[in-house]
Amino acid sequence: MTDRNFYLSSIPEIKIIEEYDFNYRGISGYAEIIGCKIAFFRKNKSGLLDAFSFIEINPPEFDFCNYILEKIDFPIKFGDSFGTIRDIFGKEKSTDNFFENYVRYNYSVKNCFVSLCIGNNGVSGLEVVFSPEIISEISDF
Repeated sequence: MTDRNFYLSSIPEIKIIEEYDFNYRGISGYAEIIGCKIAFFRKNKSGLLDAFSFIEINPPEFDFCNYILEKIDFPIKFGDSFGTIRDIFGKEKSTDNFFENYVRYNYSVKNCFVSLCIGNNGVSGLEVVFSPEIISEISDF
């Protein structure tokens, strides 16, 4: 589903911040971060990608974020409609309303946790967790 060997630092035109003592849902490790919106997390710096997230992405940022999603071969793009999400992932496992005017749809896909935040402009947030250890920290999944 996704290239777990991908590093944000492999895209020369973006500035990342590397965090060596990053905590992702209670698990310590290494993260590559862009601003406060994009994080690519690994328990071990040289290991496979354990999780990534894009938080509160606005329409002017969609092209940039979609460029990253294309690089990792992720099937969803920012701005995609709920219909597109259902076509790709099927029926969601659960939903919640954590922000006004947004619904988060949670899926179990090939032993991964996938959460998509959808609002008036389509997909505007995304979290994908590959690590069973981190998935076990997600209490309602």
